[in-house]
Amino acid sequence: MTSMATIPENNAFAPAVWDLLQGHHSAREFTDAPIDESTLDNVLTCGLRAANWNNGQHVTAIVLRDSHRKQQMAALCGNQASIARAPIFVVLVMDFCRSAMAAQQHGRTQRVHENQNAVLIGAVDAGIVLGTLMAAARAAGLAVCPIGGVRRNSADVCTLLELPTLTYPLAGLCLGHPAKVPAALKPRIGLQAFAHEERYQTQHSQDSLAPLDAQYSDYSEALGKASAPVWTDWISKRYESADYADVAQVLAQQGFHLV
Repeated sequence: MTSMATIPENNAFAPAVWDLLQGHHSAREFTDAPIDESTLDNVLTCGLRAANWNNGQHVTAIVLRDSHRKQQMAALCGNQASIARAPIFVVLVMDFCRSAMAAQQHGRTQRVHENQNAVLIGAVDAGIVLGTLMAAARAAGLAVCPIGGVRRNSADVCTLLELPTLTYPLAGLCLGHPAKVPAALKPRIGLQAFAHEERYQTQHSQDSLAPLDAQYSDYSEALGKASAPVWTDWISKRYESADYADVAQVLAQQGFHLV
């Protein structure tokens, strides 16, 4: 590991990091090449060292390699074939089981999981780990695809992964070697619409919609999908229904009795 003393004072490595992060894309096609174990260990260690609430370390990563189990997971996540294709699929689990063990060791009763804030702690920490894993993997030349579908049938995912109480699957990540380079990156809103100064600027969000739709049209045309919907059409249709309706029920079954 590079020590702080060896980092150049002029931060010459910063542009390379910026290029890596600003060039993020999700891959759904992977080659059959396995991931080197040393590379995987380093990627996972980067996730382990990510920032987290109170150093509570409320995220556990479950690494799936077995083809049958990945196929089962793919089906549970809404038949997402990329999960089965990837040599490695990592499930990030919100974990308050380990801290409950620590409480028991000292004769205490853990109560943090009885408040909605626990779920926010787990979700934020899992998001930080997910972003860190993706950056570390892409730095090693791997392709990534984050998967939120692990919550689609979360009760069955809990069963498949044999999750104990006080745990819940929040996100997944496909890891592998890229089968192809993307023709273009998905458009994003402008920086002004993303980063608001001092307070929420409603007009900035409103003003971002038309340019984003125009970029989506160009993006779709570059992919040979000129008839694809623009962003406002796609996202509004996607959010017309409330998916993952059993999340609260499964959280309760896993011991998160939120009040």
